[in-house]
Amino acid sequence: MDPLRRQYVLCFAVMGAVLSYLPQLLFERLGNNAQVGYIMATTGIAIIITPVIMTALADTHLQTRSIIAALFGISAGTCTWIAYSDSFLALLIAHTVFAFGFWPQAALQDGLVFARNRERSLRGEAEEPYHRIRIWGTVGFALPLIVIYVLLDRGMDLSVTMLLGTVICAAGLANGFTLPHIELAQARRARFEAGGGKQSKQDEEDQRFPTLAAARVLFRGPGLVFCIGMFIAHLPNAAYYTFYPVYLTEQIGFAEKWIGPIVMSGVVLELGVMLGVGTLTARLGLKWLLVVGLSAMVLRFGLMGLVPTPSVAVGTQVLHGITVIAMYVIPPIYLNTLAGDHFRNSMQGLYIMAVFGPARILGPVLAGWLSDVSLLTMFNTSAAVTLGATLLIATLLRIERSKPPSVNDTDIAASLRDAGEA
Repeated sequence: MDPLRRQYVLCFAVMGAVLSYLPQLLFERLGNNAQVGYIMATTGIAIIITPVIMTALADTHLQTRSIIAALFGISAGTCTWIAYSDSFLALLIAHTVFAFGFWPQAALQDGLVFARNRERSLRGEAEEPYHRIRIWGTVGFALPLIVIYVLLDRGMDLSVTMLLGTVICAAGLANGFTLPHIELAQARRARFEAGGGKQSKQDEEDQRFPTLAAARVLFRGPGLVFCIGMFIAHLPNAAYYTFYPVYLTEQIGFAEKWIGPIVMSGVVLELGVMLGVGTLTARLGLKWLLVVGLSAMVLRFGLMGLVPTPSVAVGTQVLHGITVIAMYVIPPIYLNTLAGDHFRNSMQGLYIMAVFGPARILGPVLAGWLSDVSLLTMFNTSAAVTLGATLLIATLLRIERSKPPSVNDTDIAASLRDAGEA
């Protein structure tokens, strides 16, 4: 398995081991849904601050693989910290540091995939479809759930999930140094100019300020509509991931050890949907595939709120795959169609900062308040909010099927070929 696929396996394995069980662990130790919501909301604070910084560094000064390795190191230490903390303040601080270390990796690894594909394309080599690499994240998410089920079945407590997260993060640190080396746009342009070429003033500005360049593209026209719609959709999505484990145990009555297998049932079905992303996109286009995925979220939340039975709680996992496609696979692909060579990483980071991050703050907090009234009220409200996002995207979003060309493609390609020959 190549290092980039291993990166997705390990990153999503942390999600499976840590994030699938963390809300239940927090509820078990604190007994307060509102406090659980506050702690989980620190994810959004971290997402607003760190991804945009880390992706800008990856576009300008540092190798993505070095950043990823360092972030895995931070995540490893904080997983252990969470395992041995039991007060609200300690858990709040530990989870905040974990979030600052872990969440930038999603944008960095996506940017790395698209940057490598860009270099392949300019060399005349075949690109590798994003979903064919992203599917290894699904595999990674499922693997620790099996291990944790066995450990919990043998009587271990939920702190084992955090310790397993530590082990996985340590492996991720080691793998980080094996990830592909991507020539920075700054170095590529310098070599281009040394060969007699001259870049435009706009290129120079984009190279110095990649985040601003990404913002000029993302926050206007279709990009702005996409951001608004996805922000609204991520509010209930964050609520779901925060309180689904609590819903299973407190509302439905499952034992804690069944959280993993139930979650994994949806992940296994996700594999089949992920393999079909290319075909689905070709037939429906990104926009309507997104609408189908969001509609599945409306159905899922509505059933959970209106028919709270074990069969519905487990059966709605059949909708998990298409919702993951909508929320986590289509956005990186679409954002890459908007990105230029100077801000390919920054485009991913900016979206996470502006859309995903704020939703991960507001979603858990609002869901915590609603859940203290009733978990069913929270899920019914989530269905209504997701319906609004679906209608907005269906009626207002326009996605071009063709990707706009980047500037000076011929010159960049020649520069890359020269580097390869050297």
